[in-house]
Amino acid sequence: MKIKILSFILLGFSLNVAAQEDFMSLETYRERVEAYSQVLKQQKLKAMGSMEARKAAHTGYLPQVDLVGDGTINLRELDAWNEPVGNYRNYTYKGQVVVSQPLYAGGAINTKYKLAKDNEELAQLSVEMTLDQIIYQSDSYYWNASAAYATLKSTEMYNAIVKSQYDIINERFTLGSISRIDFLMISTRLKEAELQLIKARQNYTLALQKLNILMGITPDAVVDSLSSINTACQPVAILSLDEVLEKRPEYASTFIDIRKSETQRKAALSQYNPQVSMYVAGGWATMTPNMGYDVKFTPIVGLNVSIPIFRWGARFKTSREQKAYIGIQKLQQTTVIDNINEELSAAITNMTETKLQVTAAEETMVIAEENLDLVTYSYNEGNASMVDVLSSQLSWIQAQTNLINAQFSEKMALAAYRKAISE
Repeated sequence: MKIKILSFILLGFSLNVAAQEDFMSLETYRERVEAYSQVLKQQKLKAMGSMEARKAAHTGYLPQVDLVGDGTINLRELDAWNEPVGNYRNYTYKGQVVVSQPLYAGGAINTKYKLAKDNEELAQLSVEMTLDQIIYQSDSYYWNASAAYATLKSTEMYNAIVKSQYDIINERFTLGSISRIDFLMISTRLKEAELQLIKARQNYTLALQKLNILMGITPDAVVDSLSSINTACQPVAILSLDEVLEKRPEYASTFIDIRKSETQRKAALSQYNPQVSMYVAGGWATMTPNMGYDVKFTPIVGLNVSIPIFRWGARFKTSREQKAYIGIQKLQQTTVIDNINEELSAAITNMTETKLQVTAAEETMVIAEENLDLVTYSYNEGNASMVDVLSSQLSWIQAQTNLINAQFSEKMALAAYRKAISE
């Protein structure tokens, strides 16, 4: 039995070596997913749009040039179209070029620009948060496919083990040296192994389809070989909460949200401040009413001043309303800290525990393999029952499955920790 298992392992190793020519590492898969991700592209477009919005808000500081035209006609005096000079004419017209410059808008222009700048920073942080999520999702799909492949290979090995024992028992049953009960029991186990193999193949195919779709290729495309699920995890430095907070875009965004709320308060209060602007205009316009005199170019310089006097306390009510929103943002920052702390603590705990699980599963696997060899040998020598053989086979496949699950959990725990520290 050991020779058959060893031959199967060597066969799997040779296939894996041949596939190394088209090996796709986890880093390569991340890059492909990042390059295709439609969600990330949307976030980058939003960031670009917010940058243009900030540039547009900056134009509020600059002079504005407008071309103004106006024309009227009195439909009740249609016969007064071309009267002599000094007599009424039924139409007027005006054309002006106006250059205006706000001198003081109560802080509205400045706050509008600051809000646009804050929105730009938030959009950039959203890109970082989206990238963290994409990397975690990439790791999940990658290791899920790798675990599915390992499960498929272990199921094939299990099927080969049962089939090998079935061939021996079938031969002995044909010779009449064992009972039909043993033959039926091993036949049932063989059918169960074949069913598990079909299910494992299905799960592996589905995992590959998800892997392909996430990086933007057809679901049934041939996938390059992946890293084995039993690849050793690289050690990582354990960071403190303060170190992690400095790296997390969610935490950085809370300061911008608070600052943005304070700016919005100023923007809301700006309508109650004095407004001062000046303009220079020049153009041609008929008199009103139009008496037919020559139209001459007229330059105009103007100054607009608006000072709110009494608004029934609206300013103070608005101020208290905006301060409440600022308080909400400060409390939200504490919530974000708690969430990050919870995520970080869970990730560190999971890394520690899954590593112990892998060690225990590896030790169990060694025992299960030895037990399977001994029980199978004993049965073939007539010193064990078929129940013992089936039990040892079941223990072997369970140990194999537990080992793969533990290795997958270890990989995902590491991925969760890297996401927690925004790495």
